[in-house]
Amino acid sequence: MKRRWLVPVLRLFGVAPMRLRHSIIGWSSPPFRVGTVGLIADEAGRVLLVRHSYRPGWGFPGGMLGWRERPADTVVREMREECGLAVRTADSPLALVARDPRRVLLVYRLEVCRNAEAGQARPSSPEILEVGWFDPADMPPLSRPAARLLGILRERGLMTPAVPSSDPGV
Repeated sequence: MKRRWLVPVLRLFGVAPMRLRHSIIGWSSPPFRVGTVGLIADEAGRVLLVRHSYRPGWGFPGGMLGWRERPADTVVREMREECGLAVRTADSPLALVARDPRRVLLVYRLEVCRNAEAGQARPSSPEILEVGWFDPADMPPLSRPAARLLGILRERGLMTPAVPSSDPGV
C-alpha cells in the first residue's frame, strides 16, 4: 500500500523548526529507560549475583544510566558501588529491548581489573543485602527480572561470563 500522502507531511516536517520536530518525535516515540547489567565469573566459573533490598530473590548487579553517562561507564560504576569490585568490560554488550516496561537493557560481560580479586566482592551499598558466587547450573531463587534475563542468556547460548584473565595488563 502506497502512502503518497506521507511525502508532503515528511517534507513539511523537514522544514519545521528543530524545536517543533523534537517535540513531535518526543510525543510520538515511547520513552525508554536504559539500564546495564554486569555478568562476571570467578576462577571457578561461578557467576556473581546480588540480593537487592527492594526486590525478593537474587539478581545480577547493574543499574540505570546516569545523565550523559556512557553505558560501559555505568556498569563499571555500578559494580564498584554495589559490590566493591573494580572491573572492566570484556566485549560489546548484548542489547535487549523490552516494550513493557519500556526499557533497553545492555548486558556486559566483565572482567576483574588487575590488582583486584573476585573474592573481594561484598555489599557496598544500602540497596545490596548480600553478594554471592553461584554455579550457572545451580542458581539460587532469582528475582523475576533476573530469571527472565537468565532464560534469554541461556536461550542464546550466552550464559558464559568472562573468566578472570591471567594477563597482568588486565
